[in-house]
Amino acid sequence: MKNHEMIDGKLLQTNKKYSQLKKKQKDKIAVWMYEETRKYYERTGKYPMEHHDDEVVDAVYERITEADIWVPYGEVAKHYHGVRTKITRRIRREEAEKQHPPEKVIFMNMCMLCDGDQVLALDKTGSSYNGTTFPGGHVEAGETFSEAVVREMKEETGLTIHHPVLKGIYHWYRDGLHNVGLLYRADTYEGELKSSEEGRVYWISREEYEAKELAAGMPRVLQIMDDDNLTECFEELQPDGSFLEHLF
Repeated sequence: MKNHEMIDGKLLQTNKKYSQLKKKQKDKIAVWMYEETRKYYERTGKYPMEHHDDEVVDAVYERITEADIWVPYGEVAKHYHGVRTKITRRIRREEAEKQHPPEKVIFMNMCMLCDGDQVLALDKTGSSYNGTTFPGGHVEAGETFSEAVVREMKEETGLTIHHPVLKGIYHWYRDGLHNVGLLYRADTYEGELKSSEEGRVYWISREEYEAKELAAGMPRVLQIMDDDNLTECFEELQPDGSFLEHLF
């Protein structure tokens, strides 16, 4: 049963429920509740607590009234009590991100595929990263790291590797991006070897491999592949524009 009362020259439903508001009205009020809660936090350094949030509800209700939306004050207060925790969690997350902003990261992989005393080499040309290296590439959205290295090896060599083992990480910062290279080793595979547009792939002895003109960072990659006590290399840009590699 609807109860109506003349208030300020308007016939208003005094028992109207918050749920009866239109979606656009609810969306506006949700924004106001967030904004007024944030204002309260920025002014006091505290989050509104149960039974002590009248100041926020008052400010929200004033904006509701100014927008010519009708709903009883008690309904607004009741709804705010139900969403206050969710709003404060959002503000806590935002404040934490200000202190520790998320960085942009690119994940890549590289795999040293071994067959006896030979390794599978890749000669990269025509890009900013030239020289002899190992096959690999970028991790795509939705992939696990292991899935990505298996896919990249298939695309660049025609071979399907099995049981790739993560040996370590090679990473560096460039142009505001954190580039993270995951280094894998594999000893079992199947398929027919074939090169791709990334460069020529071929089997070569480890001794011959190390004598070639290796791509940047590859000497450190080989150290990590060989030494179980080394798991990470960080490439740091120096003030003079050179790079310093730190092994861990």
